[in-house]
Amino acid sequence: VRLAEEARRVRDEVLWVMPERFPHKRYEGVALPQRLRLVLEATQDAVGVSEGQLFFEIAEEVEKALPNVEVSLLLGEDGAQRLVEWDYGLSATEREAYLKGNLERYRVLSAARTGQWQPPEWAAPHIGWLGTPAEAWGVSSTRVRESLERGEDWERLVPETIRERVRELYGSRGKVSGQ
Repeated sequence: VRLAEEARRVRDEVLWVMPERFPHKRYEGVALPQRLRLVLEATQDAVGVSEGQLFFEIAEEVEKALPNVEVSLLLGEDGAQRLVEWDYGLSATEREAYLKGNLERYRVLSAARTGQWQPPEWAAPHIGWLGTPAEAWGVSSTRVRESLERGEDWERLVPETIRERVRELYGSRGKVSGQ
């Protein structure tokens, strides 16, 4: 949510798009519909679901649905790193060409979590770093889930508007009636 707030300083709107399936993991515990509901309750932004799994596939799908809109990818530092370092099943030369072409088409907006990852020189001009404050760097859905599981303070990591819903979904490990 904080990343989206920062993105609104440089973009008119934020559209949250979640893939039906991830290419590297599954939706564990809490299913996609419940996650979409959390976003709707936490923000005033629009949400969508993509058939595409990879970031550029999602961007292309959004571009087709909204043809007169400039599409950028809003990713945390880990997402930006995964975007640049993902294998894509291509040779090194093909991979770099694929990435360069797509990065010219879709600008990446990101915020450092650790500030430790540095993109390759050829990719750096296509990544805009947002001014997310240091206290937000350690916030992630993984950290919230782990804090809940360990009985640690997690409420400060989650917008007040969705705390009860997060407690309901993740406190019960997502096993709620009708899921």
